[in-house]
Amino acid sequence: MTSFDMNPDMIIEILSHSPASLVGKCRLLNKECNKRTYDSSFLKLNLQRTNSVSGYFLEFSERLRVHSAFVKDLGNVPRGSDEISLDFLPPGRVSIKACDASHGILLCVNDLPVKGRQPEYIVCKPTTKQYMILPKPKTRYFTIALGLMVIGSDPFRYKILRLSQLPGNENRRYNFSFTLVCEVFNSDSFAWKRLNNVELPKEDLLVPRAANPVASYGYLHWLTTSNNVFRFCFKTNSWSFFPVPENLASDDSLKLTRYDGKVGVISSRSKEGVDYQDLWVLERSFGDSWVNVKEIKSIGLEPVGFSSNDVVTLADLDGMCSYNMNNGKSQKLQIRAPKFFPSYYWTMSYFPFYSDYERVELNGRSNGLSTLSTRHKT
Repeated sequence: MTSFDMNPDMIIEILSHSPASLVGKCRLLNKECNKRTYDSSFLKLNLQRTNSVSGYFLEFSERLRVHSAFVKDLGNVPRGSDEISLDFLPPGRVSIKACDASHGILLCVNDLPVKGRQPEYIVCKPTTKQYMILPKPKTRYFTIALGLMVIGSDPFRYKILRLSQLPGNENRRYNFSFTLVCEVFNSDSFAWKRLNNVELPKEDLLVPRAANPVASYGYLHWLTTSNNVFRFCFKTNSWSFFPVPENLASDDSLKLTRYDGKVGVISSRSKEGVDYQDLWVLERSFGDSWVNVKEIKSIGLEPVGFSSNDVVTLADLDGMCSYNMNNGKSQKLQIRAPKFFPSYYWTMSYFPFYSDYERVELNGRSNGLSTLSTRHKT
């Protein structure tokens, strides 16, 4: 049989019609394919041809209420789609805790107003208005961080990591380090499993109320208070630490991000009176060597993520915009809410979101049953 090399442009054309799960697999096979499929021109075309949407869920807390809204960042308006929101979830104080940015799946926690009721853990797909209430973990532990990752698309499978603080008396037995309870939820077994405790380096902690982790090549990543990166692998249920770039070790403004599918870190600096943000990324998925890949001139807004490898999403109290790093042009993003959030909120969280409108089996079993608005009996 005669072998031949397929034209790279032909591969990109085929992938532009393909779902995100297939595009993600092809990115692992070829560096050029990885780079070109993160370009904004490809992503916009892919969104249109697969009837998908890209953007961010925004969330802030006001007293005893949690507010959220969705904003599109690459301009696609799916055919016949309704406004994307979390209004389909059960009533209560629902907040987003984690997401899988490439598959449009969110992990939410519902702090029920009923006295004595434990919070509900909910996994959902907002574009199809599906949700599943999960079995409760050991909620006597105080949650420090949560992470979600889709690990299979046929059948649909996912895992959740929960890191919690040990109760005071128990934690004193581990006086050599700060120790976290580690639990993993597996959609295959539909149950939580406690793993070995996570022992952080001396005088190091996960950033308080740690934000949604950065997912890259099967790993979840969080920044620590000493500017180390905590990395967890779902395949081996193991964890490790590695430092940020040496020249950034004392920078207290660092922010983890995802760029070209890799883990990145954003730092701020001034040069000749002009403010810049530098983007560093890991050279290899399971390495600790960083490369400076972008210098972004500040326009007075904070970066919250990268819509593509040439467009960064920026935000402040007045709204959000997309900024093209190649030509320096910016475009204000329209937030799908009656008005933007008031300026007196304490913190704003941003959850990246890329999703099609295909239904999935949120219970992790390919049995053809509907999972729309499903409560799991516990």
